[in-house]
Amino acid sequence: MVTIEVNKKSCKGDGRCVEICPIGVLTMNKTTHVPEFIPGGAERCINCGHCFAFCPPGAIKLSAMSVESAMKLEHAKLPSAEQVELLLKGRRSVRTYKDEPVPKESVEKLLDIARYAPSGINRQPVNWAVIMGKEKVRELGGLIAGWMEGLVASANPMAEALRFDILAESWKKGEDRICRSAPCVIIAYGLKDDPLVPQSCTIAGEYLELAAFGLGLGACWAGYVSMAVNMSDDVRKFTGISHRAQAGAAMMLGHPKYRYSRIPLRDPLRVMWK
Repeated sequence: MVTIEVNKKSCKGDGRCVEICPIGVLTMNKTTHVPEFIPGGAERCINCGHCFAFCPPGAIKLSAMSVESAMKLEHAKLPSAEQVELLLKGRRSVRTYKDEPVPKESVEKLLDIARYAPSGINRQPVNWAVIMGKEKVRELGGLIAGWMEGLVASANPMAEALRFDILAESWKKGEDRICRSAPCVIIAYGLKDDPLVPQSCTIAGEYLELAAFGLGLGACWAGYVSMAVNMSDDVRKFTGISHRAQAGAAMMLGHPKYRYSRIPLRDPLRVMWK
């Protein structure tokens, strides 16, 4: 259960916290003119921190967060609209990496940023598994190649549609088209019985990919990895992910071997206005 404390001296009583509460569990006390939970509100509160974040004087303190422990948002440091557009349009999937390890500190920084990705009703259901080092990643790739080969042998329709035969054959020739010889693979996963896990993992994965750009790293979605984790006992065991969980996203990570210079074109916008 979440608790809320309000500094009556600094509270302006403007009611914005009540207005922006996504669950509608706050109300303004008509006597003290400060926010408080409605009856049963503490049990329903999802601890998203909206009231806390939108209070300029910092008068609100929740049981899990206080002004002293929170990072202050300096609006002047936020990127411009043009910079955001350039980042989003300029994002590229990086599949060629330098023979250079990714520092653990960099991975921890990325995961710390990715945990701020939005999730339905603030469930924050995403967990992470990190495969560090080229040798470990290659071991993972070998298990996935073996899984692919087995599906090909059994004439699995998915294996045929995704041309697993080409990927497995390339692996035998020493060409890694599964994990691209990346020095690090990161997997986002959560419990199977949580319906919000797939979307939450995808959003968190995209946060991680964009954050990697800021650290000078390159990332690429590793769809074969997440598929194999969910379908192969050997791969799942290697990653340490429980059978009660499902992988929702996987990302290759490393130092880009090359730097791209321009933004390729995309199909024209398709939109239906109502």
